[in-house]
Amino acid sequence: MRGENGVTIRTMRLSTTPLLCAALVFASACATRPPAPVAEDCTYETPLTPGVPGSPGHLVPSDINPNGASELAVRMRGMVADWRTAREALQAGKPVPGLPLLPNHRRIRCSWPTAAEDRNPAYDGMAQAYLAQVRAFDEAPSVKTFNGALTGCAACHEATCGGPLAVIEGLRLH
Repeated sequence: MRGENGVTIRTMRLSTTPLLCAALVFASACATRPPAPVAEDCTYETPLTPGVPGSPGHLVPSDINPNGASELAVRMRGMVADWRTAREALQAGKPVPGLPLLPNHRRIRCSWPTAAEDRNPAYDGMAQAYLAQVRAFDEAPSVKTFNGALTGCAACHEATCGGPLAVIEGLRLH
């Protein structure tokens, strides 16, 4: 299709797969939801907003999990995408796009987990340790700070929900 001044405009037709629909619902809900408290203000005791996509009874449709995904699971999949992008940039010797990561990653402390009992003091402590590593990466992106952040991911997933460990370890830079 041609637009003004003869410039070619490409259009894209989106598939309405359940995952795409869930992502659009999740994104629109996040846009209308009050901003999450900053990491220092949000703890395992901070009340979460019921009824948002990924909360109990409102799981996000998922091709990976037939039962649906929690808000935290969806957020963590986005974090994996961030780390993949960062890995590619570091390997290519280019600046890491999307920095800082901390503003989005810190929301792990304010997201509905798959199992409510997993949002506890131990999880919150591990989340804070991970976020300190993310902050270090934001301030000085390097292989060392990248792998430090992944170590924070792995430490938590070794204690609870070990399924993502293979993905985390596969991201490491050597």
